[in-house]
Amino acid sequence: AKDRHPQKPQQTAVEEEPQLDFAVIGFEKTGTTFLLEVFGNHPEINMPVKHSPDAAKICVRKEEGKETLKRWIQRQQQQQEQRQLVEEATTSNSMKYGVKCSEMIRKPLGIENWADVSSANLIVGVRHPIDWFQSNYNYRVMLHHKDKSTSNIPSPHKLTDHHNCWHGVSTIAAQFDKYLQQLGKTPLDRDELSNLLDTLPTSDVRINHNPLKVFIYTIEQLEDTNTTRRSHFERDLQHFLGLTSPFDDFSSQAKSNVNKVTYPEYIDICQPEFDSLRKS
Repeated sequence: AKDRHPQKPQQTAVEEEPQLDFAVIGFEKTGTTFLLEVFGNHPEINMPVKHSPDAAKICVRKEEGKETLKRWIQRQQQQQEQRQLVEEATTSNSMKYGVKCSEMIRKPLGIENWADVSSANLIVGVRHPIDWFQSNYNYRVMLHHKDKSTSNIPSPHKLTDHHNCWHGVSTIAAQFDKYLQQLGKTPLDRDELSNLLDTLPTSDVRINHNPLKVFIYTIEQLEDTNTTRRSHFERDLQHFLGLTSPFDDFSSQAKSNVNKVTYPEYIDICQPEFDSLRKS
C-alpha cells in the first residue's frame, strides 16, 4: 500500500557566502595602515580597526583554510555590525565589508581560499623596491628595540635571498612582480615562469586564475601633493569599492603609523656602502 503521508524531501541547506566586499592584501609598508584608517572613517565601510592576527590561519590547505576563513569573516562582520548599531551608522544593506591582511599577497594559497569562499575584490599597494627594503628594515630595527629583543640585528647585506630573511625583509621579498604574477591576471611566458620558480621557493609558487578584481596603487599616490591627481585617485578608489560617498581628502588625514625615533642601526640605502645591495 502506498504511504498516505509521504515524507517531504529533505531540503539541503544552502551555505550562505560570508559577506566580504574587499580585502587589502599587501604589500606591507606600502601605506596599508593608512588606508585602514581612511576606510575606517568612511560612513559606508565596515572593517576591523586593525590587522587581525588570525589572518595567517587562512593560508593553510584547502578545506581547513576555507572553513577558518569563513569563521574569521563572519566573526569580524558580527563585531562590525555590533559597532554599527551602537554608532547608528548607515543601514547594513549599503555597507561594504573589508579586512586588512597585508601579508596575504605573499600567500597565494590564502588568495585561492579567498576566491573559493568570497567574491571580495583585492587592493594591493606597491612602492619602489629599494625604498621598501630600507623602510621595512628600519621598521624591524625599531620593533627590535621596542620589544627589547636580545637577538642580533643582521646586516642588511646578508638579506639577499629567501634563505636569509629577517622578519620578512630581504631583497627577494622586494621583488613585488613575482608575487603579483601569481594573481594570474597576466599571461606568463616560459622564461617568466622559469624565473619565478628560480626566485621563490617552489612551495610558495601558485598561479591563481580567479575572477577577483585587483586595484593596484603606489604609496606615492597616497602622499601625492598634487590636488588634481590625488582627487582623481580618491575617486578611482571610491568607484572600485562601489561607494556612493567620496572619501575625505587624503591629505587632511593624519598618519598614525609614523616613527620619529631613530636608532644607530637605521640605514640610508642611498649611501655608497649599499651600492651592491641596491643592485641585488
